[in-house]
This record gives sequence, C-alpha cells and structure tokens, in this order.
Amino acid sequence: MGKFLNWVLTLALVTVAWAPIAHAANPYSAAYAVNDSIITNFDISERVKLLRALGAQSRNIQQDAIDQLIDDRLKVRAAGTFGLVISDASLASGLARFAVSQGTTADALWAKARARGISRQAFDDYYTAQLLWRDLVQRRFRQTADPTSVELDNAINVAAAVTQRSILLAEIALPFAERGEAATIAFAERLARDLNNGASFEAAVQNFSRSGTAANGGQIGWLSPERLPAAIAAKVLGLSSGQVSDPVRVSSGIILLKVVASRTLSSALQKTVSLEYAVLDFSDRTDAVASATNMQRGLDQCSAARSSADNFGPLSGLFGPTSVNDVPTDIALSLARLMPGKSEVITNGDSVLLVQLCNRTTDLSEPIKAQLSNNLFGQKLSKLADGYLLELRRTAIIEQR
Repeated sequence: MGKFLNWVLTLALVTVAWAPIAHAANPYSAAYAVNDSIITNFDISERVKLLRALGAQSRNIQQDAIDQLIDDRLKVRAAGTFGLVISDASLASGLARFAVSQGTTADALWAKARARGISRQAFDDYYTAQLLWRDLVQRRFRQTADPTSVELDNAINVAAAVTQRSILLAEIALPFAERGEAATIAFAERLARDLNNGASFEAAVQNFSRSGTAANGGQIGWLSPERLPAAIAAKVLGLSSGQVSDPVRVSSGIILLKVVASRTLSSALQKTVSLEYAVLDFSDRTDAVASATNMQRGLDQCSAARSSADNFGPLSGLFGPTSVNDVPTDIALSLARLMPGKSEVITNGDSVLLVQLCNRTTDLSEPIKAQLSNNLFGQKLSKLADGYLLELRRTAIIEQR
C-alpha cells in the first residue's frame, strides 16, 4: 500500500512539473491578455511570419509581432466602441487599395503570405485592424486635423523655397549567418570591386542578396539623403549614378548600395513665386558700403526703404508684387536667401545696393493647394493617431500569461 501511495505521489509531482511546459508547447495557449482579448502563441507565430513576408527586418521580430498584436487588439476594441465594423466587401476593397499603393494586387499579396504558411485568418486580421483604425482615427480627428490657413501658407512658402536631391538606391544584402562575419566582409569587398569594374549588379542581386528587395532587382526606391542614417549617407552621397558603395555594416550583416539614378527636385511652386522688395542705391555715395551697412541696421519691414527711396540713386525703389523671373538676377539671388523683412548689401564693381525682401507669396493652382492641404492633413492625423494609441495603451490592462 505504501509503495502504491509513493507511486501516486511521484506521478502527481511529474504531472505538475510538466504542466507549464505542456502549456507553453501548445500553440493555442494564451500568451497575453489585452483587456478582455487573448493573444495566443499561434497568433504571435503567424504575425512573425507575416512580418517577414512583408519584408520586415528587425533585431527582435518576435517582440515587434507582440507589440503589433497588442496594438491591434486595442485598435479593434476602440473601433468597436464606436460601432465600426469591416465587412467582407470593405476588407476586399481596402486590400485592393493597399495592394495598388504597393504596386501589386490583393491576390498577389495573399499568394505571397500563403506561400509562407500564413493562415487566411491571420492575414485578414492584420489588414482588418489597419482599416478599422483608419476609419476610427478619421472619424475622431478629421476636423482637428484639417490644416489652418496659417499652416497652409507656411507649407506653401517652405515648398516654394526648397530644392532637394533625391537618389534611387538598390541594395545587395549579405547576412553574416550565411558565410560568417569575416568571410562575409571579405566577400562583400571583392563583390563591390567587381561591380564597380562592370560586373552585373542585377545578377549579383539574384545570386547573393538575401533582402526582400531582391525580388525587385534590389531597388529600395527614391529617397532624400536626409532620410538616410549618417553612416549610410556618407557612403552614397559622393557616388555617381551606376556606382556601388563600399560595404556598409548593419546589425545582421553587410549591404552594398548602388546609386541607380539621382535627380534634383525643384519644387513646382517656385515658378509661381511673387516678390515685393525694396532697393536703395548707394552706388554714387562716398563710403558706399559702410553707409549701406550702417543703414541696414535700422531697417524695419521695408518701412525705411519705402520712405527713403527718393533720396538714393536711380535703381532705388519699392517693387512688386512681381514674378521672381522678372527680378534682376543679382537681386533675385540675394532675395532667394532672405526671409521677409531681412536685408543684405550686394556689390558688383562700383554698384552698391541695399536690398530688402518685403514679402514673398506664391500663387497656387487649386490642385497644388489640395495636394499640400492633404499632406498637412495626413501629418496632423498621424500625430493625433499616435497620441490616441498611447492613451489606449496607458489605460489598458495588458498581462503576460
């Protein structure tokens, strides 16, 4: 009888000891509770696969998946409190729009996910949460996000003055895991030399790149250099179109970057800029530069120039509004550097002019105004949405199981 009791006790202890392990091994066991919603281990593994299918690169993709799923539960719950739901037709329509923005089709998106072993439910849940959140945020914050006239005017002035360089980049990604760190670095250096000596970049992408961009010839897309990390920007800014960078070390390996093309994007708004400006001509005065510099210190919003123009040389006056194309070149170059109300002294031989910008305006077509307004709306809406999600997280009950 004693042996029997000992056997029963031992069996009970073994069962208790293995229970947590069995629970963790169950893919459908709860991993997190978010308010009254459960995230299972299966949900997490499916989201990890989906993120990889979408080309996500992260040091901790598991944690990214968990964070996304928690956010999704909060978004769906918040949308439900407003009575928002996504029908099958709305989901199909939303998927189609998203696919178009990615240059593909909804069927192709699903086929790519299915090939990675992702369930249709996990695929639909991901996009449903995004669509619900978009509808909820627009319903709550549409009026607040509408740009004011002052914000729109500022955006117009900034856009009119900005000239940017944009570069089209492509990459070859070489992970350390495939060859080892030392061998990968050596291989990348040889490959970079070969590519700059005429070897086919496209063939190298197909044969060696392990990034999700490989399916698109390695192309990353058009980027402003300001968006790149400083270490990467330093590698590519000095390159001409067609050149390949030295190896760039990233956390998981080495990448080689090719500048496929570059372009300078001058804002289309520049041609519609109108100026009001003042000129005081000091050319015939003794110590002209010193006199002009001395008067410059007391100028205030063009008022002094307006009242004093008759006392100076023949080039003096208050001009505009006039197109920037109709302003003399030397004066136009000066005005381009100035903010309204500011001035500078320009000299050219015996000519000494004190130039002051009174106002800069831009006459826009309605489509351009609409585009700028939409951009501002999107930026403000995104900030409001981020704040709302932080508030949902702050007030939520989130527990790891």
